Amino acid sequence: MIPHETIEIFGYYWWVGNVSTVLIILVFLFIGLKIDDEKKNVLAKILGGMSLFRWVFVQLYSVYAGTWVIESSLPLQMCSFSSLFCGIVMFYRNQIFYEFVYFMGISSALHAFLTPEFTMGTQGYFYFDYYFNHGLIALIPLYLTFVLKFKPMRWSWLTTLMYAQILLIIAGFTNWMIDANYMYLAKKPMVNNPFVIGEWPWYILGLQFAGLLHFILLYSLFGIKRKLK
Repeated sequence: MIPHETIEIFGYYWWVGNVSTVLIILVFLFIGLKIDDEKKNVLAKILGGMSLFRWVFVQLYSVYAGTWVIESSLPLQMCSFSSLFCGIVMFYRNQIFYEFVYFMGISSALHAFLTPEFTMGTQGYFYFDYYFNHGLIALIPLYLTFVLKFKPMRWSWLTTLMYAQILLIIAGFTNWMIDANYMYLAKKPMVNNPFVIGEWPWYILGLQFAGLLHFILLYSLFGIKRKLK
């Protein structure tokens, strides 16, 4: 298994990665809001294609770099699923996929920026890939929401949590089969995150509860808007 790596929070590389990624996200959103509808859809497909290309490329690069190992390189982290769905939803505008990447993508990307843990290391392309991947995971649901005017349906925060359990079962079964730690179900993350509380298996329940709080908060933004109307 490739050892996970972290960087100093508020350190030089933390600022470089986060500030540059946020600026790029804002630039794409600004462009999307200024162009006409036809170009909005073209840009959406470009972003979706980038997400799908990256999803495949990082696997090939890992093989090329000699770092691919089945215990940690399979695309079975939650961000890997989000990356895949982000690519698909830009070509196939599905409400369920949108709601998944809106709730799960934004939540996971936020914590990936605040408390980064590099599951594939930081050598070579992998440092850039971390921010490229999570930047797209944050950008695409924001683009769908603010540029293409998607919005989550009522109770979507709960259905998304239910769909996430299916992915947890897949990752958990894989962990049991090959002695891995996908989605941190076998061992808690290295990062100093306030939502990672206790040891196994209690921290898993804490992360689930934290996810639920994030989903409700993200949904409440639309709930408040509906009440104001």
